[in-house]
This record gives sequence, C-alpha cells and structure tokens, in this order.
Amino acid sequence: MNRSPQKKEHFVKDTQFLRDFINQLTTNNENKEAELPFYRTMFQNLIEKAPVGIYILEEGAYSYVNTYYAALLGYTKEELTQGKVCLDKTIHPDDFPVIQRNIEKRKQGDSKEERYRVRKFNKDGRLIYTEIHTTGAEMYGKTALFGSVIDITEQVVAQQQLQESNEQYKSLFDSSPDAIYSLDDEGRFINVNPASELLTGYSNQEAVGMPFAPLIAPEDLPEAIKHFEEAKKGIPSSTELVLTRKDGKRIHINATHFPMRVNGKIVGTYGTARDITQKTLYEQQIKELAFYDPLTRLPNRKLFEDRLGQIINLSREDRHPFAILFLDLDRFKFINDSLGHHMGDEFLKMVAERLKQTIRKTDTLSRLAGDEFTILLPETSQEEVIRLAERINQVMTEPFRVSGHSVTVSVSIGIAFSKGIGDDVHELIRNADTAMYYTKKFRRNRYTIYSEELDLKASNKLTIERDLTNAIENNELELYYQPIMDLKNEKIIALEALIRWHHPQLGLVPPSDFIPVAEESGQIILIGTWVLETACRQNKIWQDSGIPPFKVAVNISTKQLQQFDFVDSVAKIVEETNLQPEWLELEVTESILLDDVDLIKGSLLKLKKIGVSISIDDFGTGYTSLSYLRQYPFDKVKIDKSFIDDISRDLNGKRITSAIISLAHSLNMNVVAEGIESEIELRYLKEEKCDGGQGYFFSRPLPVHSLQLDLPKI
Repeated sequence: MNRSPQKKEHFVKDTQFLRDFINQLTTNNENKEAELPFYRTMFQNLIEKAPVGIYILEEGAYSYVNTYYAALLGYTKEELTQGKVCLDKTIHPDDFPVIQRNIEKRKQGDSKEERYRVRKFNKDGRLIYTEIHTTGAEMYGKTALFGSVIDITEQVVAQQQLQESNEQYKSLFDSSPDAIYSLDDEGRFINVNPASELLTGYSNQEAVGMPFAPLIAPEDLPEAIKHFEEAKKGIPSSTELVLTRKDGKRIHINATHFPMRVNGKIVGTYGTARDITQKTLYEQQIKELAFYDPLTRLPNRKLFEDRLGQIINLSREDRHPFAILFLDLDRFKFINDSLGHHMGDEFLKMVAERLKQTIRKTDTLSRLAGDEFTILLPETSQEEVIRLAERINQVMTEPFRVSGHSVTVSVSIGIAFSKGIGDDVHELIRNADTAMYYTKKFRRNRYTIYSEELDLKASNKLTIERDLTNAIENNELELYYQPIMDLKNEKIIALEALIRWHHPQLGLVPPSDFIPVAEESGQIILIGTWVLETACRQNKIWQDSGIPPFKVAVNISTKQLQQFDFVDSVAKIVEETNLQPEWLELEVTESILLDDVDLIKGSLLKLKKIGVSISIDDFGTGYTSLSYLRQYPFDKVKIDKSFIDDISRDLNGKRITSAIISLAHSLNMNVVAEGIESEIELRYLKEEKCDGGQGYFFSRPLPVHSLQLDLPKI
C-alpha cells in the first residue's frame, strides 16, 4: 500500500522501538527472569501483531518471522523458519546480491542501520516491492540481522504508472500532428509542442509567456476569449478561428479548450488546434458551387430563393414591404452568337458588375439563369423600386466595351411587390417573371408591375398552348389570303397566306395571340409545315381551275429555318402538291437574320437554288443594317406598315420608304409596300415606282370561299 511521508516517519520510529526492544531481549539482565512475562506480552502485542513485516536472519536463514511477514510472502511461519524455504527463493535474483552484501557486513561487525528496496516473490509467484530497514546485533553470542519490511508494491506500481503516463503524455505531446499547448489563468502560454511551433511559426521559447490574443484575427478574438473563459469554468468547448502566424499569414484552425486542474483547482487551460485551411477553402468552394453562379460570382437561384424565404418570414413579423425585380437582357442571343460564347460570358460579367453598382448593400442580386437576373429589395417602397427600375433601364443602355467591341443592350424588367399575407417564394418569382415577359413582348427597355390581369393573360397563354396541340387534328386552323397587287396595273401578282384559329371556346384567335406561344413551345414546326402544305395545295387547285398563275407567299419562322431538314421538307411539299417552286414565295422577317447567321444564309441559298422566291418582311423595324440586303439572296423587300402610315402625315417614314425603294431597285430587288389604306399612300408609292402593295385599300385577308380571283380587281 502507499504510505504518506507522515505515516512513513511513524513507521520508522515504531520499528526503531521494536529493534530496541529486541536488543533488550538479547542483553544479559539480572532481572530478566522476573520481567519475562512482561516481555512476552510486549512481544506478542508489538512484534507478532505488528502491521509490518519483522524477521531475524541467522547464518543466512530465517530464525524468526512475524505473522504479517509470513502472510506477505504467503508461507507459514514454520516453512520460513524451519529451512523449508530458502532465502534466495523469496528474493528476486537481481536483488539477492544486496541481501548477501548486507549479511557479510553484519558478520564483519557492522551494526549500522541501513534501508534499501528489494523485490520479493511470494509463494504464488507474485512480485512484491518491499522497503527493508535492517540492523545487526549479537544474540546469544551470534550475529543476527534484524529487519522490518514495508510492502510498497502499490506505491511502486503507482510510480511506474505515473512514469508511463508521463512518458506517454510526452510522446503524445511531442509527436502529435495537432498543436497542443497549455495556458495559465491569464491566457499566457505555459508550454507548446513542436506542432504548435509549426502551426504558429513561434518557437517554444518565443511562445512561453506570450498571451494567445495577438495570434487571433481581430474578428474572431471575442469568440476565442469566450471559449477560453468557458474552459476556465470547467466547460470544454471547440470552435473554428482565424489565426495570424508569425509570418503574417492567416490560416483557419479548429481549436478545442478544456480545463487544467491541479489538486481539484482549475489553474488554466489545455488546448489543441489543427490547421483546417484547406478544408475550409474546400467547403467555401463547395458552398460557392451550391449557392453562387460560377461565372458572375452572384448568388444563384437556390441562394436567392433562400434569402427571399427569410425576408418573407421577417416581413410577417415586422410588416416591412419588399419587392422582386426580374430582369432579362434584350438581344443577348444575338450578341452571344455574333461575338462568340466566350465574349458573351465576359459581357454577362460586365452586366453583373454594372447592376451591382445600382443596388443597395442590403439588396440581393442574383443570376437566375442565362441572361436572366433577379434583385431582392427588402424594406422598400414602391417609389424606390420604380426609381431603381428606371435607373437600371438608363444605365444598361450605355455601351459596353467587350474586347474592343462596343455592345449596346437593353433590359426588360418585371416587378412583383409583397402582398403582406400569403407570400410564397415561387409565386413571387413567377409573378415578377410574368411581368417581365409582358415587358419583353410589348415595351422593351421598360418595366412592368405585376397585376392579376397579367396573371390572367398568362393563364390564357397556357390555355392556348394546351389547346393548340390538337388544333390541326381537330381541323380548327384555316388559311386566309390577302392579295398582293401590281401597283402599275393593280392586278394580283401574289396572295399572302395568313393563318387563323377557330377555337371552340375562345372563337377566332388572332395570330398575334397564338403564334408567339407556338414559337416558344416548338409547335410552330408542325403548324408551319401545315401552312406551307395547305397553301401550296390550294395554289395548285387555283391553277388547275384555270385561274392565271400567281405566287403564294408563306411566312417562315426562325425555328423552321433552323431545322436541318427544312429545305428538304419544302422541296418535298412542292413535289407532293405538284406546284412548281417558282409559284412559292417564302417570307422571312428581318429579325430572323440575327440568329444563326451562317445556317440561315445557307438555307436561303438552297431554297433559292430549287426555284423558291425569298422576300424579307417588315423591313426597317429590326436591328439589321441595309447591308443585309446585299448579303442575302432576296428577291423582294416588303416595307413595314409603320413607314407607309407616315406617308400621309409627311413624317420621316415617308423619306425612309423612298430610300428603301431606291436601294432595293439598285440591288435588282422588287419592293412591296404593306398596309396601304389610302389613295394618298397609293399615289405616292406609284410615284416612287414601288412595284407592289397590299393592304385594306385593296382587300382584307379573306378565306378561300370569299376570294373573287376571276375578277381583274378586288
């Protein structure tokens, strides 16, 4: 068992008394006989029952052992004192020479007291650590060794364990890949391991006595102090901090603090730390990939929706209104295709930067997809939102410089305001999108505020898209024809085929309502094929009935021209309807020429090669330059009605009309004026030598059964 220093001191005094007592027994005394009963009693109580081992060695063998010593070794007293157990059997071989030397010294008359430690074996082989106090004395004329024995096994084992623990701790402390350190109650370093030196750049000598606070980045210092104070209160804690190394480099660490206790009292803290810079940077990259657009570094749809959800929840408590702006760039596809996708990406970055300059720090700008951006404006008023929309429209019209190119773009904006009750993330975004779509269709480079009326229009759009799918199969589509007249003799030179839809519930749906829907949904391919086939077949019927031949003009959409087999499908239709290609004219709008320039130009050249005529419709309303007339194989130019309307008002459109006629003739192209409605317009066009014209002045578009093609004039 372990003995405290005080107990050990008492034990020495007691064993000294016992040795003195034994000496008294072995000393001649004339009163010995008379005092014998007293000594026997003392012997029994003080020696035999002593809580320590007592033995006497004579001539290298036990002549006496007390009860405690016999029990310690596991033998009976008789086995030990009657020579049944040799002395060396009870002593560890490495320690037996110590006993032998002590015996020799006693034989030579050295009676000086000695103390030493010896390992003993008990009867079952268990190792016992003992501390022995010995002295020599003469007994009955012989030299005897008197010894007292303390069992210090527990003490030695505890010391060994403590030493092992210290060695293990030192090994862990020195070899750990994590920084390990201790701090005193004031937050100064007491000790740091080699990994700490590598982590901070400070050596152990430099770190000891240094407070930890200067190592922590200012923004994280309050958090670090909080965890240090918690550890001093006995509460282990862990946190992530930014640490500034000796060389000034900032790194991310994970630090854990726990209390340092000495005798039950907290005197400081221990800590471990590891460098998590790479892990943190990786997590940041993952977060950016999940929540940020990789091109513009703006929040993406997911993060925008998350912040919008938070604003909705907050607005329910504080009633602060908020709004969403949905932005779509006009003509971005043309810019992307013209300059290339790489330049298009650079342009989007510039747009993002310019938009960031227009909003408040509390607003959220995100890139939703492609050329679509959204802005979340918390705690705002309708007046502030409108001012922002107007400012965005203004700043976005200023030219961008993209790799030496000057690029101009406009933006269509939709605005949705919070309702205060029942706001929903997806509904608000959809409302802003609906308003943006209306702007894009009717008022580019402006803004539209969402209303339920717009929603109704969107609902009608869905109805049209759904029912249009079965319109051909249900024979709901019909072609009307409007004559195109030769302005010299006012005879029909062509009929333009114009589609109409007889909806079973909505009645006659104008093309302006369903053609854009067909374009968006892709149904324009089937519908366009039906129109082309129906017009060719009808023209062949007129020819076969004896009516003098004329061209039938059919409008072609961008999506049709972009089909890889479009030219083949046209050739197949004229072949199947037995219509000669020269009696078919395809009209393309000016805006078509801005998309897939090479593909469309190639398709037009192939159509021209098989004998089909090509005209450019609504010329002057798009973004092309007059040079397009020279680059493409057009046979005819159709002047948009907006310029014809200016003739009677003597506006600029009148002079533009004259310029277009002159330019087209110089390129050997015919000219047709659209939307003629008055005698004044007709007379002016004749004076300018315009070749053809169409409009209500001659005839409205009519169904087949209402046309009077046998008459020279209509």
